[in-house]
Amino acid sequence: MLAAVVAAALRPAGWSGTQTLGLGMVALAPLWLAAAAWLWRRPRRIALRWILLFSLLFRLGAALEPPALSSDAYRYLWDGRVQRSGTSPYAFAPGDAHLQHLRDGAVFPKVNRPEARTIYPPGAQVLFAALPFDLGAARLLFIALDLLTVWLIAQLLAQVGHDPARALLYGWSPLAIYEVGNASHLDAAMLPLLVGGAWALVAGRARLAGWLWGGAASLKLYPALAALAPIPEHRRSVDTRVLFVAAGLYGAYGVVSGTQVLGFLPDYVRAAEDHNIGMRAVFEALGAPLGPAGARLAGFGACIVVMAVGVWLVLRQTQDPLRRLRDLIAVYLLTVPTALHPWYALWLLPFLCTGPTAAGLWLLATLPLSYLKYSAPGGVLPQWVPVVEFLPATLLQARLLWRAPRVAT
Repeated sequence: MLAAVVAAALRPAGWSGTQTLGLGMVALAPLWLAAAAWLWRRPRRIALRWILLFSLLFRLGAALEPPALSSDAYRYLWDGRVQRSGTSPYAFAPGDAHLQHLRDGAVFPKVNRPEARTIYPPGAQVLFAALPFDLGAARLLFIALDLLTVWLIAQLLAQVGHDPARALLYGWSPLAIYEVGNASHLDAAMLPLLVGGAWALVAGRARLAGWLWGGAASLKLYPALAALAPIPEHRRSVDTRVLFVAAGLYGAYGVVSGTQVLGFLPDYVRAAEDHNIGMRAVFEALGAPLGPAGARLAGFGACIVVMAVGVWLVLRQTQDPLRRLRDLIAVYLLTVPTALHPWYALWLLPFLCTGPTAAGLWLLATLPLSYLKYSAPGGVLPQWVPVVEFLPATLLQARLLWRAPRVAT
């Protein structure tokens, strides 16, 4: 609610709720960071129950308004309804005549990309099939799952000897509050598995970590990167289970859907999907003499190379799995060549609770600026926004990786 008040006070004429809430999240970031800094200096001063209670109240407040930041939740409900009708969600786009009998007046008109088949992986589809065809009920479920994430972060912190109240950094984050409470993003279901896997790993239960991270990867794909975090003697157990769960679910849906099981995913690298790209924009500008197609290909390639170097540096600098997770995720977010929407960075936030970095906090505080795209002329993101988001974070993360001592792996 406070974000909405702050945004309204700062709101330029003609802006919609999407831009103003994004602006409100950025405006509230100093308050959020100040609360976290106070807690770090005065440990054990806030009981976990209060952090959970206010985390719940903040999310319920954000849920009082219709989704303003994204319409993805309507697609979740639609995919679930399609499955319950006995049809594969990968077979037809929502606008296809084959699914006309499933259309309603509340959910279908708000489904995004009605001309495109679903992009969501099979693990997500299992969840969608279980969702009620009601936005309010689904939102409450995602809020409950997000509170579970807050509680699991607290258990993880206690496991490694930190104040469990540091979970406040996630629970009271404006980004988490609005991307889950208002937009009900799928990340709310993925994060308990990711954080639970991290807890299992530091507790010496690598096999359980593998199963949980496999579930996380089956929901959002990119958490498969977590399989690199364990020390070498545990990595094989984790890798095998992550691959088994994620590939097994794809195989199960593939029996019904065949090659269509990838849905819209292959189209996600097309230029039409570009949004808030950071490092790739720099490489494409440098590769402009190659022509549009050549520059784009060079940009993708260069980002992958930089990501690989960053991953190599992370694995050389520490055997602490939580530090590895934190830095692997940060490297991924800063070098990924595809779109980077604000909620894509939520999976970094739990691991900033165990070890905050200036790079991670800056990125999470500024990413909502990308919502300014929707008020810009022609819907083009202002060029200064990625500079503000990515340049300081990249320099800070590079400094962190470069200066860290190297250890044998």
